[in-house]
Amino acid sequence: RREIIAKGTNAIKDYLRLKLAPASVEEAQPTIPDIQPDEIMMQTKTLELDRKQNISSEVWDQALVCAIVRLSMQHCGLTVIPEPVFNLRATLQELELGANNLHQLPPEIGKLVKLRKLNLLNNNLKELPAECSQLVGLEDVNLGHNKFDSIPECLYSIPAICNLIVSNNQLRTVEPAKLITMSSLVCLDLENNNIGRLPPELSLIPNLRTLLVMGNTFKIPRADVLAKGSAEVITW
Repeated sequence: RREIIAKGTNAIKDYLRLKLAPASVEEAQPTIPDIQPDEIMMQTKTLELDRKQNISSEVWDQALVCAIVRLSMQHCGLTVIPEPVFNLRATLQELELGANNLHQLPPEIGKLVKLRKLNLLNNNLKELPAECSQLVGLEDVNLGHNKFDSIPECLYSIPAICNLIVSNNQLRTVEPAKLITMSSLVCLDLENNNIGRLPPELSLIPNLRTLLVMGNTFKIPRADVLAKGSAEVITW
């Protein structure tokens, strides 16, 4: 209001502070069940649920008690990520969700801040939620055999990604200016897409060692250059 503006900068700042949304309260961690830990799961810190459905609450309780770091739920016919997965956020580092029927990921995926590996191979994904940018420790991302028409924007802001697989999708272009900012990127797999032009600027990705681009629509570089491998393509 005018009277606030008339009082000067400090009054305006005080007024704006009052308009700020209250800081979000840190989400409470799930309660650890008081049960005897499974010895094997406690030793391996892994829960393998491939090709299984109708997982009992007892299994999820064990995963929580044993503080697993790896969860595999491949070939499970999943259309959504089970809610108990997000209760494992304090310890989960590897999440394997390949060969399911996921069409989208929920915003809650951003809660899994300890993730280092995310495998979404062979689903029906077209995009990733912006909350994936909160997965700042993510190193390995497999988006192969999905329906992406571009590399998800949220991945460019994750500094730790070193292996990124986006093969067998529907990519038409790549954005080298954004990929160059991925300073940890060592391997980039773009095979079997619809990329019509391979930007020379990809060679400026600082630590890129492996660049896989066979099976696209561009004519340059020629097939004989591609056949010589990543080093030859990057040099080209």
